[in-house]
Amino acid sequence: MFLIFFSFIFASAISPFAYLLFFSISGPLSFIRFYHRLLEIILLAVVFLFRKHLGIYHWADIGFKRPVFRPLLYGLGWAIGIVGFSFVIEPEILGKIIRFPHATGSIEDSLKIFSKAAAVAIIEEVMMRGILLGVFMRSIGELPALVASAGVFSLSHFLNNKPQNYPDFHPTLGSGFQVLLEMFQPVLRLEWISIQGLILFLLGILLGVAYINGKNIWQPIGIHGGIVFLVHSQSWIEPERLLSDSKESVILAVFSAILWIFYRKYYGKSKGKLNVFFL
Repeated sequence: MFLIFFSFIFASAISPFAYLLFFSISGPLSFIRFYHRLLEIILLAVVFLFRKHLGIYHWADIGFKRPVFRPLLYGLGWAIGIVGFSFVIEPEILGKIIRFPHATGSIEDSLKIFSKAAAVAIIEEVMMRGILLGVFMRSIGELPALVASAGVFSLSHFLNNKPQNYPDFHPTLGSGFQVLLEMFQPVLRLEWISIQGLILFLLGILLGVAYINGKNIWQPIGIHGGIVFLVHSQSWIEPERLLSDSKESVILAVFSAILWIFYRKYYGKSKGKLNVFFL
């Protein structure tokens, strides 16, 4: 946790200078987006520098190991099942036509959505499951680690608040800290105690279960990326809809339980462990 705190402070301190340097090379860009990408890079760099202290010696310790395609395809299958089952129990969503800005349904749009889904899935799964969940499991045990990492995963999605009336293209010396304070406002206002927070928590449980059972990060990447792609690839689906309906929490809870029991049963027979692990 100290490394995470240090990364936030360091990113806030250097972001205005790094932004001005990058701005002179690339031209106008959003300081808010730049800050978030810089923070992600610093977090990954800090983890790399202190990887041995965190128990990470090889890529396999994060979950990057063989097989690749089979767990990835399994993950995509779970994503299709979750999103598809959502439409089955709530078919009226198909009648709510919502057009996104500049959405044309072209191949170029699909590639952009695919790239976004892949980037989001890989970055978040490496940080949340491969690193954070792995460190928690080595520190406090499997079940507490699963719950704690899912909680952090849920909270992290509320750290995206944009400062009001913010001069986005003219950052000052304290702009990074201003963004940092605004990022934590939704958390301090307890906005995570909501249906959206619960669904994100249960999604974190589902992704954590997929990671723990196989110690392979490709399946949670497939689930995460598949959900992001499917939800954003159709112009008639509102991206935040899956995070605003209480039915989704039931869906994710059921899928988490099925995934956990199925894998525990399978691995229990093959490795002599308990057939079912009761949550």
